[in-house]
Parts: sequence; C-alpha cells; structure tokens
Amino acid sequence: KPWYQRRVAITTGKDRDVIYLAQCQICKAASREDSYFGQTGTPMHVRMNGHRNKFVIDERLLFQKSALSMHCFEEHRSQFSMEYFKLGIVKKVSPLELLREENKIIYNYRTNLLGLNRSVITACR
Repeated sequence: KPWYQRRVAITTGKDRDVIYLAQCQICKAASREDSYFGQTGTPMHVRMNGHRNKFVIDERLLFQKSALSMHCFEEHRSQFSMEYFKLGIVKKVSPLELLREENKIIYNYRTNLLGLNRSVITACR
C-alpha cells in the first residue's frame, strides 16, 4: 500500500491546516484506485460540508464544483452520495505550506493523472 493509505489519521472534524484524502469506496471495492487529495485551512467539517453541498443534481449543476461529486455523477450516478468516500488526514502543515504540500502530494502520487485530482472543476460563484 502507498504510505498515504497506511498513515491516514481519522479526523475529528475540527482539524484545520491539513492535507486530506478522500477515497471512493465503490471504486476501491472494484479494485480501482480513485483517490483525491485536498487541503483546508478551515476546520475539516466545514470543508467536507463544502463538498457535501455539491451532491445535488439540478439546473445549477453544483455537482461540477467538487471533484468528489463530479466523480460520483460520472461513475456512480445511482450511488450519488458523499457517504461513499472514506476521509482522513494525511498531514498537518503550517497554513503557509498548505498549497505547496497539497501539490507535492498530488504530483508524487499522480492523482492529477490517475486519481480524482485530474477533474477540471468549474469556479465557485
């Protein structure tokens, strides 16, 4: 297993300034690796609510604003829910290092090519 799967800590929801991992459990059960690395300076529960609020299929196309909801929409539309993602904290970093560390992990584990970080997300408005 890659180190990020062995060293993922369970989040309390209050953790901030972290790199987190979301793994699609539907894909994992089918022996496919679809993981997403993200970062947040806000408490984890606030960031996850941001993803969770995008699990809506309507004319606003909110699902296009989160890599997680976009993945479920494209791959598992009948199971379109945030509940199919296992979440954990990969690394706690200083606020100034969040973006750099996230990009480094995404690059090292190629989730920009093979995982959910490859999704192009439309800007939130």
